[in-house]
Amino acid sequence: MDPSLDAELRDDFLVEAGELVERLSEQLVELEGNPREAELLNAVFRAFHTVKGGAGFLAIEPMVQLCHHAEDLLNVARNGVLVLDSGRMDALLEALDLLNAMMDALRGGASMAMPPPALLRRLMPGIAAPAPPPVAVAAAAPRADGSIDDSEFEALLDSLYGTAAPGTVPAAAPAPSTINDDEFEALLDNLHGTAAPGASLPAAANTIADDEFEALLDNLHGKGGAPGAAPVTAAAPAAPARAAAPAETSVRVDTGRLDALVNRAGELVLVRNRLQSLALKSGDETLAQVAAELDRVADEMQGAVLSMRMQPVGRLFQRFPRIVRDLARQLGKEVDLVTEGEGTDLDRSLVEALADPLIHLLRNALDHGLEMPDERLKAGKSRRGTVRLSASQRGERIVIAVSDDGRGMNPEVLKRKAVEKGVIDEAQAARLTETDCYELIFRPGFSTAAQISDISGRGVGMDVVKTRVAELGGTLQVRSRLGHGSELELTVPLTLAILRVLMVRVGPRLFALPLSNVEEVFELAAGQDRMLDGRLVANHRGRALPLGDLAGWAGVVGAAPRHVVVLHIGHQHIGCLVHEVLGREDVMAKPLGPLFEGIPGIAGATVTGDGKLALVLDLAGLADDGGQLLPSLRAAG
Repeated sequence: MDPSLDAELRDDFLVEAGELVERLSEQLVELEGNPREAELLNAVFRAFHTVKGGAGFLAIEPMVQLCHHAEDLLNVARNGVLVLDSGRMDALLEALDLLNAMMDALRGGASMAMPPPALLRRLMPGIAAPAPPPVAVAAAAPRADGSIDDSEFEALLDSLYGTAAPGTVPAAAPAPSTINDDEFEALLDNLHGTAAPGASLPAAANTIADDEFEALLDNLHGKGGAPGAAPVTAAAPAAPARAAAPAETSVRVDTGRLDALVNRAGELVLVRNRLQSLALKSGDETLAQVAAELDRVADEMQGAVLSMRMQPVGRLFQRFPRIVRDLARQLGKEVDLVTEGEGTDLDRSLVEALADPLIHLLRNALDHGLEMPDERLKAGKSRRGTVRLSASQRGERIVIAVSDDGRGMNPEVLKRKAVEKGVIDEAQAARLTETDCYELIFRPGFSTAAQISDISGRGVGMDVVKTRVAELGGTLQVRSRLGHGSELELTVPLTLAILRVLMVRVGPRLFALPLSNVEEVFELAAGQDRMLDGRLVANHRGRALPLGDLAGWAGVVGAAPRHVVVLHIGHQHIGCLVHEVLGREDVMAKPLGPLFEGIPGIAGATVTGDGKLALVLDLAGLADDGGQLLPSLRAAG
């Protein structure tokens, strides 16, 4: 086989099999709770069977053997001979893990070992299943309509790969009959129930050898047979002409090309901003009309391009049932995971970026949120706890919430633990509101676990979540009710490709603040600010709002700024002092190059509508855990 064709077939197989394997994890966990659900059993069986077929075509024997043993077990369960218990489900899940490892090895070009014999033995049904009736493939016993069912067709394929069960295909058969293109299409139509009335099948459809099957495929594709191959001739009247197949409506595109298209759309946005600024300054009505038309086209193109980057959040959610199932068994808890809003679209760059933060939130809900089954019964609850994972879109933000019906958080216990671990002192603890107490869980080194285990107790995890979410331009909010459960709400921008920012001026410098993190803007009144614990704060909406002097951070001297932009960074709020708020713009951040790499607080640069350069701020790197701005740009440089 041509090496380039071989690589192309392998990549196609990895894409299609990968989609099936992704769904398998969720389907197997769901099947464990409903082991007699016929539809689920069939779906899981078909997934393993399809992967086995593709692996067999590529001659990947380890993968064929693994999938074949898994589908043998599932087939016996489908026939109602046995019910999949927890031990057999463990074996199937272990087989799925090994299948993922094999696909990674195939993707990386690494060698692949045969499945462990111990695992294959665990996948064996262990009881004698009733032998299926022989497949009626001879011409002597056709159905009234000449069709065969799915099981008979699968048995025919198994015979080609040498995996058929004894007795399913006659050992001896007449010479293989040949069929033409129309008859082969009619056979497929019969299998899928789409045959035209009166369509006939070949009179003799006995088993054929691998070489003869390849010759048949070559003939169908117009390649002709190899020298000496049996000619493919009509053995029965041709079936009626088959209707033309519908044209494909989708195409696979390399992500690199898609990202390049997004970059060009971002450049178009910058040109649009520039033209709008020129039209406003010139006062030319014709130029203003052209700018307005370009604005409309650019908006439509931007929306179309960004929609191509979107993926349903369900692709992220489907990996979590397995994690919750394994962790619940490890903790000795009984848990139901409920997912909602799987159809919510999310930028594909965020799908992978949110995986680790959500795993931390789910682990926290199971370990710290839910009680043990006996403890829940004493509290008047059911033995099984519920963890809910939901997604929704609010404007240009995606909101993902992880909630549980467990014990909830006690603010007083959180304060006491924080003081014990040196996270805050007694004076700071006395001033904390209930919401502030909940946000203590995001402080580095904070933990309420009494003992250190491989799951929790080391004081790491939630601070990692805060850092990662802030890097994505997201926010975190905590709500809890003692005795009833907790909810952690994670909010991220709909897309990271094109930023919607608030332009501000600090002295002569322009800065772009991601609008997704901006909560409000107000002007600082006289006497509204004061020093508290050695830092400047403002009395705003009944609470102390930490103030950061953006002018001092930028190294700008002159009059003190009095405009405050309230930013939500991770789980904390901070007010940035600026001289002027200019307005909202859509921009595309460009990297500043190696000379400026590593400067905290700077994400890149962009060009404003009037042609000036503005720095795009990285809010996650702008402030420390206490809401204090980092050292000035001059000091950092």
